[in-house]
Amino acid sequence: MRAKGEMRAQQTGQGPLCPGVQVQAEGKVAVPNTHEGRAPDLASYLTAAGVLDPEDRDSQFWLKALDEVPRHPFVPIRAWMEPQDDRPAGLIDRDADPDAWWGAVYSNCAIITQRGDGRAQLDDESVHPTSSISCPHVAVEFLRLLDLAPHHHVLEIGTGTGWTAAMLSWRLGDDQVTTIDVDESVAAAAGESLKEAGFAPLVLVGDGALGAADRAPFDRVHVTCGVRDIPYSWVQQTRPGDCIVVPWMPMPGQWGYQLRLDVLNDGTAVGSFLGGCGFMMLRSQRRPVWPPYGDRGSKSTTRLDPRTPWAAMDRGFALALAAHSPHLVIATAGWEDDGDDGAWVMRLRDLRGDGWAIAIALPGEDTHIAQGGDRQLWHDLEGAYMDWLRAGRPGRDAYRMLVTPGWQDVRLA
Repeated sequence: MRAKGEMRAQQTGQGPLCPGVQVQAEGKVAVPNTHEGRAPDLASYLTAAGVLDPEDRDSQFWLKALDEVPRHPFVPIRAWMEPQDDRPAGLIDRDADPDAWWGAVYSNCAIITQRGDGRAQLDDESVHPTSSISCPHVAVEFLRLLDLAPHHHVLEIGTGTGWTAAMLSWRLGDDQVTTIDVDESVAAAAGESLKEAGFAPLVLVGDGALGAADRAPFDRVHVTCGVRDIPYSWVQQTRPGDCIVVPWMPMPGQWGYQLRLDVLNDGTAVGSFLGGCGFMMLRSQRRPVWPPYGDRGSKSTTRLDPRTPWAAMDRGFALALAAHSPHLVIATAGWEDDGDDGAWVMRLRDLRGDGWAIAIALPGEDTHIAQGGDRQLWHDLEGAYMDWLRAGRPGRDAYRMLVTPGWQDVRLA
């Protein structure tokens, strides 16, 4: 089967006004609410943002894909938009306000299509989103990291609405794309949207952490949900020499890194950390519900202000912390109102035990520390930070991920 991405359609010139373009009463041309009318602005944004380079051959494929793969069939009539600019988040409704709906679909918005595994309303921001269509900026960055060739057979973990599966099918052909989602209703909706858009990759329902052994081996694994622990099944099902592209989220549900893992012929995988990202977690790796912080922990003070390591997280310290204390999570960090003047507070939790810690920075005082459980989490964080300073503040590029059959490890290269 020939992939649509290898076909060449001749562009035809259009006059100043194309069929379907609306003209407003004051004489301004309005953008038509069609894929043809909206897609060029999205392509222009991704080019201006440096995600795509018109001179680069791989970018040319994806620019063509943006032109030929409609995005709107993959967004429900009602959804919740999360713009990646200064626009406010909110509900979009194609029937009530079509311009706002189309504007969100074809701009750099993440669009939430489900909350609470379908048990909550889309406008209930107290409930975490559980399915979405990622903003085009980060979605296309991940697609580019795959470095696709025409013969590649791809497994996608997390079908979501199906848009990236459609982009992969356009590039490679339907028969070379397998996509899996754990939510049966999400997978069914994606299948219908793919059909409407003219694509038919294999859509499976199941636990993406297990991969799709019956369809293996794969040349590429494209992961669209955050993971902290890399399932070894993905390594097993990828050909040696090929790769896995995954949003690695050391702080579940908060932020992470674009990680590209190269699979080796000894059953391991090694990878580099690239740009930043934030994704919904793989369902089996969601952030746990922790009990309330205890009041029987040990009390102490430290001269280290917790805002100092917090400010260094995106300069390499997050990876240093993951290497030093992979069990430790910064649950929250920021100003908290205690009914008086408030304080800057960092709260720590243990993913593998009952450890907890609270660091409170008060003006003109040493930092107040309370911690309990089976690990002294603040001491772990402070030790990791000092080790990072001793190493010369190594940045993101200095770290590598190693995945083996029994464990994974972040380490300095």
